[in-house]
Amino acid sequence: MFWKESDMRRVIGYVRKHLDSWDDICINDKARLRLSLILFSLAIAIVFLAMAVHTFITVGFLAAASSILFGGASLFLFLWQFHCKEYCMISAWLLGALSLIMAVYFTISNGLEGPSHIWITLLPIMSTMILPFWHSFIYNGSLLALLIWLLKNPQHSHMPEDYGPHMRIIFLLSIMILALCNYTSEYIRRRTQKQLIIMTEKYRDSSLTDPLTGAYNRRALTSHFGGMEEPAHGLSFAMLDLDFFKKVNDTYGHEIGDKLLRHIVDIVKKAIPPGAQLYRWGGEEFLIILKSSSIDILYDVSENIRKVVASTPLPISIQEGKPPELLAATVSIDGTVASRQDNIEQSIGQADEQMYLAKGSGRNKVMISLI
Repeated sequence: MFWKESDMRRVIGYVRKHLDSWDDICINDKARLRLSLILFSLAIAIVFLAMAVHTFITVGFLAAASSILFGGASLFLFLWQFHCKEYCMISAWLLGALSLIMAVYFTISNGLEGPSHIWITLLPIMSTMILPFWHSFIYNGSLLALLIWLLKNPQHSHMPEDYGPHMRIIFLLSIMILALCNYTSEYIRRRTQKQLIIMTEKYRDSSLTDPLTGAYNRRALTSHFGGMEEPAHGLSFAMLDLDFFKKVNDTYGHEIGDKLLRHIVDIVKKAIPPGAQLYRWGGEEFLIILKSSSIDILYDVSENIRKVVASTPLPISIQEGKPPELLAATVSIDGTVASRQDNIEQSIGQADEQMYLAKGSGRNKVMISLI
């Protein structure tokens, strides 16, 4: 057999690979434009080549040459855009020009005797699907200007005589109304898309943050680094634990304990350098990840956090009518710099283990361990 099962798998895998790149067409304008450009260029290439075959059979090769040329150009644009990973504006304008030439040629050559003039009414729809909004506006404006000139100057444009004055007005109005409806639909789509993006980002952010403190959660760690099995080389990890937090809950209640957690998170967020991330790891335990493999930087950041937390007590109101008390808090931090062979999960696990060993030697201190 000429067609093997392995060939079928290869074709399916190739198509699936390209389809996966179009998963975001609902929220990504360039992905949507690229997909529309691919489909329209393929459709126009099929139309031109079908015309070329019919003309070649009925008339001859010379008569079919123009259709072969335009069909080949459309097919080239289809193949080019299909293999390109990014949307190409030049390809879209070339396809628009080819479509315009085809539609005007059909309108002039066939008149009202055949349905060919209907092709031109597809151009406003196609332009908004393959061109950005303002580019399609320019394209449709140029289309209307060309049609007005063709219909007002039939002696120069070789327009068939069956386009009478009444028919010309109906023809222009139908295209203008179609373009208006299409732009209205596009405006609604863009507004809906904008709201969809806002809602998507809102729910994505809420799913990646701890609702109590506003710090990132464990799910965010996987999202940020692509998985816990990813290499940890080049990263530093600092495990932070709030000292005697159970005593705070037992003495002042969980409401004050929650306020203290938010207070600590606010302090740490201001103290960590740009690019660092703070995660709530569980209870009163937090994880800080620095994009640095320097032990000195890790120690300086950790020590600065410890000092700022110790010197910034939380004002709390115990009884109404009395001035607020100052609730002092301290943190213990164990920092580790990842080695080349460890992944993120292993590095965090070892840092967490070192934290509990470090707490046994005292509180309100910073310790740096080498993994």
